[in-house]
Amino acid sequence: MRTAVVVFFIMLAAALAWPTPWPTPAPAPSPVVQWYGNPGRSYALSVRPLGVTPDGDARAFVAIAFRDASGAPAKPRHGTDFDYAPSRGSDQWQTRLRFDGPGTIVSVRDEGRVTVRVRANRPAGLGTQTIAFDTRTWTMPRVVAGAVGPHLVRIGWFPRVTRGAVRIERVDAAGVRRGLATVAAPASTWTDDGVVPGTTVRYDVVRPGRGRARVTVTVPPELPRSDATTVRGKGAWLAFSGDPLDPDAYRDLDPDLIAQTAKRAGLRYVELRLAYGAFDEVTPEAKATVDALIDKLSDSGIAVLGWTVPRAVTYEDLARNSAVAAYRTPRGTTLAGLAVDVERGDEFLGDGAPGFTALSTYLHELRRAVGRGVLLVATVEDPFLERLDARRFPYAAIARDADVLQPMTYWRMLGPWDSVEKARTAVAGSIAAVRRLAGRDLPINVGAQTTSLSKRGAPPGPELAAAIAEARAQGALGVTLYDWGGTWPAQWDAVAGEAW
Repeated sequence: MRTAVVVFFIMLAAALAWPTPWPTPAPAPSPVVQWYGNPGRSYALSVRPLGVTPDGDARAFVAIAFRDASGAPAKPRHGTDFDYAPSRGSDQWQTRLRFDGPGTIVSVRDEGRVTVRVRANRPAGLGTQTIAFDTRTWTMPRVVAGAVGPHLVRIGWFPRVTRGAVRIERVDAAGVRRGLATVAAPASTWTDDGVVPGTTVRYDVVRPGRGRARVTVTVPPELPRSDATTVRGKGAWLAFSGDPLDPDAYRDLDPDLIAQTAKRAGLRYVELRLAYGAFDEVTPEAKATVDALIDKLSDSGIAVLGWTVPRAVTYEDLARNSAVAAYRTPRGTTLAGLAVDVERGDEFLGDGAPGFTALSTYLHELRRAVGRGVLLVATVEDPFLERLDARRFPYAAIARDADVLQPMTYWRMLGPWDSVEKARTAVAGSIAAVRRLAGRDLPINVGAQTTSLSKRGAPPGPELAAAIAEARAQGALGVTLYDWGGTWPAQWDAVAGEAW
């Protein structure tokens, strides 16, 4: 009899086991740099011109190259940290995957010499170096244009015009010019929001004392339409790395198992991270796996949104978001909208007054580019748990162009909200605060913590179930789990047990 009970228990456990492999705890942040081979003992700087953008910026990439103790090249996997200080203009550090190593992009709008000071924080003891470049030596087009999306074209010129005005003309197929705008100095860019999706547009740009320059732009076709009902119910964020050696590498994604897990848990959508700033997360090596994942989820009736993490209100960043909205697998599966992570901080849209302005305007510019038919879910910081108000975070400005607001309600990370009752209180407080600060009636989708994000750990199943139930009771549109890789079987059980 005991043997029969044991056999029955084993069969039951196998039947109830989640198909997603058991996750491993994420390693704690460490100051130790990891290398592909021998560690770097010195570094050198180099500069590569990147040309002029439709924002009117001339950009250069300052790259860092390491050498080991023997003088041979050394390559970091992660953990390096450098400070960059250009003598003028602005800079933005870049993920190592984008340019195959650490570095920063320096942007200027006026001609001349720029000196960049670089200080090594990690690895420690490598000191400070400087490097310079001079835009006057660059050979490149000085007037450029590009489509931000199917509804927006941006035209830029370098250097910035400081006197007089720039005249923008549209040129038709017969060569006839029609004036569009006169842009008074100081100016380096102009945006055309009157373009027709799927067409080719020609412009003449006339700058004081510099003659006429012609640029041609191919405008992408209209994007697939979607609406807020896509994120009704339960969903999850899912991130991966394009580096096969990273802990969250794309090679470890199993499309079949992920689709099975999502369906069994009752998920209606997955927010798949596809862009970090202007960096395309879908590297050539990862593309086949990512495409298979999108197709498998679609076959299971589960929508996929492109999860993006903006870093600046620039042409390149906005155009990357538009490209994600237009993503289509080789089989023809499209995405159901964008989940746009608008946050403060150096890794996101910035701090202080510039960061506040970027947070206030990014989604508006993206909406102008993609049109009204594309679902935009704005993932925002939680006003209740972080004690934020309109002076510190522009909820109303973001809400004007969003279809859904998605607060990151990570109760255990953001405070001692470590019980069933406290989780309910946190979710209810978050929803009420977002509604008040949004300034208009907008659906709310709660970002619910599943992974361990602080010393308080991950919420157990009953706590997570209570948070989901409270979100539903408070009239939320849905709830999204953060994140897939940190969700454990007991939590999947809790998620599956909460109908939505």
